[in-house]
Amino acid sequence: MLPTRRDLVDLAVRAAALPGAAEFFATWLRAAQEHQHDAGSTGSNAPPEPPLLLDYVPKFFAADDFEALQAFTEILIPTDDTPGARQARCAHYIDFLMQASGDVPQTQNAWRDALKAVKETGFHAADAKGRAALVEAMSKPERDRSATHPAYNAYRLIKQQTTFAFYTSRAGMIGALEYKGNSYNASFPACTHPEHHTV
Repeated sequence: MLPTRRDLVDLAVRAAALPGAAEFFATWLRAAQEHQHDAGSTGSNAPPEPPLLLDYVPKFFAADDFEALQAFTEILIPTDDTPGARQARCAHYIDFLMQASGDVPQTQNAWRDALKAVKETGFHAADAKGRAALVEAMSKPERDRSATHPAYNAYRLIKQQTTFAFYTSRAGMIGALEYKGNSYNASFPACTHPEHHTV
């Protein structure tokens, strides 16, 4: 069973209490400001990645699983004219949260099982094109109820947590959604669409 939104918030609160959490989250949020509109660019105009993220050592996932998770999240939310999972460092966020879930072993077990299922599809060893095709295949039951895939539950878990991580990040909230902060409308102009004036 997928964790609920309450479960995800609970994990985020647990992670915030970890040693080094303040530095991680401050860096994670600040780093997301560097998005460039030329997708994937690492040109000289792009600010350098903070050492904490550049040299990030996974706390929960094995190195090969972490690399695969990064690739998976970037397929789910690619970079285009708005930032994607790469800029939001979704894999970093998920890994940091997982180390906080020690008191919730079922969550850690679910992620271990998910990455094992993903690995068994050949995702870890595939090239970029092969990985995209595998994610497409894993997601098919989402669109076709008659379809099945042994890694579908893994796909759903990764997608759920990636979405939560992305829209919690500065990249997702401000870069993609263009959130302006708490505000209110000074006026409420009437709808001008003629089709909406017909009862």
